[in-house]
Amino acid sequence: MSGPPVPPAARVPRTGRRLLGVDYGRVRIGVAVADALGIAPRPLGFIPRESDAAAALVVAGLAREQSAEAIVIGLPVNADGTSGANVRWVRDFTAALRKVCTLPVEEVDERYSSAEAEEALRELGRWPPKHRGQIDAMAAALLLRRYCAGE
Repeated sequence: MSGPPVPPAARVPRTGRRLLGVDYGRVRIGVAVADALGIAPRPLGFIPRESDAAAALVVAGLAREQSAEAIVIGLPVNADGTSGANVRWVRDFTAALRKVCTLPVEEVDERYSSAEAEEALRELGRWPPKHRGQIDAMAAALLLRRYCAGE
């Protein structure tokens, strides 16, 4: 069962704040950072996921460590733009994150970000990656790029 369509983000560039990007997965969480200009978000790495509560604490700590002013999390909407179980799952994590972090937490459509991350790693000559987490970290950087571009 899918929910209502997720509204598209406004296409207005969103820069001016240092951002931490999160590609939240059931096994690993990819993280990336973008400076206030949002020109070249870069992957930071990944962290293993144990639980929403534990992950929220780690992400909040990374946000502090990176001097982030907001956190951007990828929302895994369905190909047709509707929300399903995965969107609810990520929003449950977002709620846990908001309990331990006072920074704004914003969402961005992450459709196809993992496939785009794999392609980007191939183009960089880093294929196959040493760890699947490299794909997750690159996906986090790509979703930050989308967010900063207002997509």
